[in-house]
Amino acid sequence: MVRINLLPVRVSKKKEAGTQQLVLFLLLLLAGLVGNYLWSKTRADDLKARQAKLAHTREEIAALERVIGEVRDIKEQKQELQQKLDVLSRLKSGRSGPVHMLDELATITPRQLWLSRLDEKGGAVTFGGQAASIDDVSAFMTALKTSKYFSRVELRRTGALEQQGSSIQLVEFEITATAAYAAPEPAAAAPGTTPPPVKG
Repeated sequence: MVRINLLPVRVSKKKEAGTQQLVLFLLLLLAGLVGNYLWSKTRADDLKARQAKLAHTREEIAALERVIGEVRDIKEQKQELQQKLDVLSRLKSGRSGPVHMLDELATITPRQLWLSRLDEKGGAVTFGGQAASIDDVSAFMTALKTSKYFSRVELRRTGALEQQGSSIQLVEFEITATAAYAAPEPAAAAPGTTPPPVKG
């Protein structure tokens, strides 16, 4: 009977299997390293892109803040200019207002009414005087109320005033009102027309 020794064949197969396992292990290790590198690179690229986007967003915010600052400066300058224009307007009104008010007053005063006192303080005006009748006082008050230079017209006091040596009895009065110096300028008279006569 022939006997064959199979031990070297088994050892050879074991070595071959071990080599295959080692190669497979190395391939898996290499695949893991490559995968890890690719994943790390992807994450790094994503992080870099996010950082670039964040930097761009910050630049845009800074630019918008500069624009907002410029707009705020323009608004402040506009407000300061408007305040200066308001002051100039008030100065102009305060300079020419009393002249127009007195001209209006001379025009609307009834003939039978005489002003002996006119006090003005902070826009509050007090009229004092005498009139031939209470109707003249009423007409004067109505004229003041319809005038563009006076408002809040109120009758404070009336009383009879007898003159010595005369049978004529006058009405003494006191009227308060608010002067409106910022009233619009009267329209210019048309050529060839004459201004209305001043009542005295």
